[in-house]
Amino acid sequence: MSLLPRVSEKDRELVCQEFDTRGPAVCMVEIIEHLQRENPEFIDMAARCAADSRNPAKLMVGVGMFYRLLVMSQPASGTGGLMPLPRVSPQARDQLVGEIDTMGSGDFTRRALADLEVKNPELFQMAHSFASAQAEYLHAMQGFALLYRSLVIQATIERRRLH
Repeated sequence: MSLLPRVSEKDRELVCQEFDTRGPAVCMVEIIEHLQRENPEFIDMAARCAADSRNPAKLMVGVGMFYRLLVMSQPASGTGGLMPLPRVSPQARDQLVGEIDTMGSGDFTRRALADLEVKNPELFQMAHSFASAQAEYLHAMQGFALLYRSLVIQATIERRRLH
């Protein structure tokens, strides 16, 4: 069972169409504003990861699509609204850093991507397709692995609090 919304093929097609129709710049303004308000740790990690690439703006578009897919794929809450994605906390970020330190960057990335591929194959497909079009495929996939895992860790923390 996945702790995050499972992206469908239709969701993936709709987000691609949204970015094509409205344009990446318009979509990214909305997504970044949302992330700064609702998930500042997530956007900070994404921006730091993108800053280490040759084309940070392009990598951020991939991050925006990735996040938008998860938001779009959320089930509705009992009150008729969307269930919020986990807001990554400093505690989750510290745990993420601990995992990377323990496993090493390579093993961490392989495990996170394997988990993503099994539990959310359409989201993995989006990440792989986007990264394949980049000069730095591995860097892009490492970024997606990091961001995905941060949300999973936070969802796990929140789930433990409920029990």
